[in-house]
Amino acid sequence: MQGPPEPDGQIIYDFAEFCRDYCHPTGMSFTFEVSNKAVVYVYTDVTGEIFGDKVVFDLNRENLVDVCKAH
Repeated sequence: MQGPPEPDGQIIYDFAEFCRDYCHPTGMSFTFEVSNKAVVYVYTDVTGEIFGDKVVFDLNRENLVDVCKAH
């Protein structure tokens, strides 16, 4: 039996700031575009977990939908 996939990376927000700027993350999924060395990675249907005063989004290959070179 396999465990959850290893994340490619994480995005961590302050919980109160995230709620103010976007909404309460429980039950919601989000899309992230991450740029690294002129490459853009698009992750969709990413859900966050709340840990104290932080919201943590794990970016993993299951949610990776597009990779393209930045112009």
